Amino acid sequence: MVKSGAFAAAAGLAVWLAGTIAHAETSTLARSGEWAAFGGTTTSGRPVCGVSSTVDDRYFGLKFFSGLQTFTIQVGGKEWTTEKGVKQKVIARFDSNSPWNATATGMRFNDGDLGLEFDIARNELDKFMSEFRGGRQLLMRFPGSGMGDWLVSLIGTNSVSSEFERCVRRLRSGS
Repeated sequence: MVKSGAFAAAAGLAVWLAGTIAHAETSTLARSGEWAAFGGTTTSGRPVCGVSSTVDDRYFGLKFFSGLQTFTIQVGGKEWTTEKGVKQKVIARFDSNSPWNATATGMRFNDGDLGLEFDIARNELDKFMSEFRGGRQLLMRFPGSGMGDWLVSLIGTNSVSSEFERCVRRLRSGS
């Protein structure tokens, strides 16, 4: 027999969780290989479009949050030990193209996992997307962090990037 106080607490928790989940609503727009394009809203209700892949408990996401002038890269994994707010150098290289250098900031995903995020300037997005869509692999390095290099397969990015770009255009136009 469940005591009424425990039942009320459990019911309250269920209502709160349902409300939280309802605010973060994204749907898959396209899928190819290990990659998916998605669109919807964040937990705070902000419209978002993205392309992501999770392989071997490692996550790579390229996101556009409505109202921002930049695009955000989020990477992370179960084994990562970086802390929220800590700055970390990141080097990303698509195939044999010139490397992209960034300073990322430690963050936590909604599930509690640790990760890093950094922005791609709007005026660099065309070049970034060309390399992302046309590449075979992405080598990510995290100098001085103790985190190993990460090789990300880009097979499927060309297909899902078309849906991502359509989603971004819709957000920018307000429709």
